[in-house]
Amino acid sequence: MGTPRNIPHHTVVVIGSGFGGTMSALSLAREFKERQRGTVLMLERGTWWTTPVGTVQDREVETYDLLAKKGQPVQFWSSAENFRGFIDIYTRCFRRRSNEDGLYDLVTFGERGLLGMRQNDGVSIVRASGVGGGSLVYSNVTIRPPDFVFDDDRWPTETDWDGVKREEYFQLARDAIGLSVLHALEKRATEHAGATPPPPPPPNPINTGLRNIVTRSAGADPGFRTPPTHPGLKQLDPSRYPDPTAERRADDLWIDRARIFQLHMSKLTSDYGTVDSSINDKPIGDDGKPKNYCERQGRCNVGCLPGARHTLNKQLMTAIHGTPRHPGGDLEGVLDLWPLCEAHLVHARPEGGYEVEYLERDANAPWRTSTRRVSADQVILAAGCVGTTELLLRCKERETLPNLSPALGEGFSTNGDYLAFLDDTDFRVSLTRGPVTTSVAHFNTPEADPTSDVSKFHTIEDQGIPRALASLVGQGVPLLQSLSTGQRKPLFTALAILRYALGRPRAYARALFRNYQARQPQFASEDEHVMDMMCIAAQGREASVGRFRLGRGPRETPLRVERKGGGSFEDDPIYAEIRATLARFAEQLTGDRGGTFRNPFLTPAAELAGARSIGLTHPLGGCRMGRDASQGVVDEFGHVFDASKTGGEPFYEGLHVADAAVIPTALGVNPSLTIAALALRLSDRMIADLPSS
Repeated sequence: MGTPRNIPHHTVVVIGSGFGGTMSALSLAREFKERQRGTVLMLERGTWWTTPVGTVQDREVETYDLLAKKGQPVQFWSSAENFRGFIDIYTRCFRRRSNEDGLYDLVTFGERGLLGMRQNDGVSIVRASGVGGGSLVYSNVTIRPPDFVFDDDRWPTETDWDGVKREEYFQLARDAIGLSVLHALEKRATEHAGATPPPPPPPNPINTGLRNIVTRSAGADPGFRTPPTHPGLKQLDPSRYPDPTAERRADDLWIDRARIFQLHMSKLTSDYGTVDSSINDKPIGDDGKPKNYCERQGRCNVGCLPGARHTLNKQLMTAIHGTPRHPGGDLEGVLDLWPLCEAHLVHARPEGGYEVEYLERDANAPWRTSTRRVSADQVILAAGCVGTTELLLRCKERETLPNLSPALGEGFSTNGDYLAFLDDTDFRVSLTRGPVTTSVAHFNTPEADPTSDVSKFHTIEDQGIPRALASLVGQGVPLLQSLSTGQRKPLFTALAILRYALGRPRAYARALFRNYQARQPQFASEDEHVMDMMCIAAQGREASVGRFRLGRGPRETPLRVERKGGGSFEDDPIYAEIRATLARFAEQLTGDRGGTFRNPFLTPAAELAGARSIGLTHPLGGCRMGRDASQGVVDEFGHVFDASKTGGEPFYEGLHVADAAVIPTALGVNPSLTIAALALRLSDRMIADLPSS
């Protein structure tokens, strides 16, 4: 296949801008800038997103104007903190037909019926669609998996992935997320230079570093303890709670949710503590300049209005376009990003290299598309577990990459994801306050019990609720069930919202005439609606035996998924372990009343609507690592196998995968740090393999 001269060409094209894509693109662009040759292009199917309110570092909201003047499609986070906010999020920010520039892409799998899903494959996945990928919607949690996860034989890491090297890459990933990729790479380079005395660290990181946020305001001392059996953990000390006679109680300044979670988890496991959050909580940076910092608004998953989260769009904007105060990117001319461009096929060229066929959307009418192509010497697929796997399955079916591994689509894992709510707790939990996740508890770890069965390892985290969604508690639960059935056409959405709204005027009319006697519940704030509710997010070592395939026919979804050997994903043994732990936690929070954590995706109402499924945000696998093409789609460095080749280099030369799709097992923790570490390792190998001239 020849290449028409009007097709633009880049050294590397990166598909996707999440953790894998951003780590890879910035690493390679930095190298190309130093070598003064080579360019990197990123293709992102979504738009830019930013805050509509002034922040410490952008008082006049000039970021929006900077991007708009550069011709970049950009949208504001939803900012209303009530039911109006929910309507804004659902109608504008959810990706669906005629709103393809929405951020939240709720993907269901199965066979469609007339009014929704007739047959659900048992999995529903929330994906992000925007510059920065999953970093725009994740819970800011950066957790390293335990070493025993990597002892699984399905990890084909046989070269330099031992404990020491692994920790080096995880530390590099912490710096890349918590400070910035370019800062982290410069820091590593200066440390390896061996100069005496060592040069000062590189200046001007984007962020102020990972933080442990459990107090009501920045700068307050939480009074952590660090137990000798768990080095590095920062915990609430239960021996100091409650102690009304103490001059300084450990919990006085703590966010309610963090205090309640850690206090009661301490009775179930010793392996609990505060998460490393990728959020600024340091109002003054090391350079002495004011920085955006966490204001405890509890809305991390729907957009950080103070601009404190370490979302990757900040790093990409600074590298490509600069900032309002410092226009002009550090990598301008070397790195570029095209938003609203969704990769459709990757074509291998007979003469070497690739052409990426993509759909370019009209920014003013995103349902309108034009098919275009760009060529590259090398391509990195980083569209996420679902996006990358679907793209390669399509390439194999259309024979644009005909020799992909027969293992393509296999090894899908839910990562043990599980979301659950507990009503009517004995304590004020205050779900809307603080960062969305503050604390974590691990179960079945050697640190907690040397006799533990590590195959049952799982993690429980607290999960906050944004005020816009807290407004739905009560009558809003049926609304959420209506909207999660897989049928999201405007008419059905309008009817669901109307059904919810019609019950409100009558209740408010009654409350208006009764409020003088006693305050009516209709006038309670969103904070009060969820004051005595605990929400958790869990992950665990699920079996990783799912398999993706392309849908067939008009009634099937574009991608289908099934569990090897049949059965339901929710029948995996790890979910019994998680539910057992939650039952003990519920007993701690509700006492003799016997409260139960409930998963909204697994209710009878969800089943009746054809929407019963494991709801997840951390899908893994589909293009898993393997030692050869019979076992996996890529090797340990993300090189894509060519099943027709043998010998020492049996790959599609220059074709790589750098996202969650390559992870061969469940991690049992949030995967962002692992994805970043693997992508940085892949980038190092790509740079090492570049020709010297």
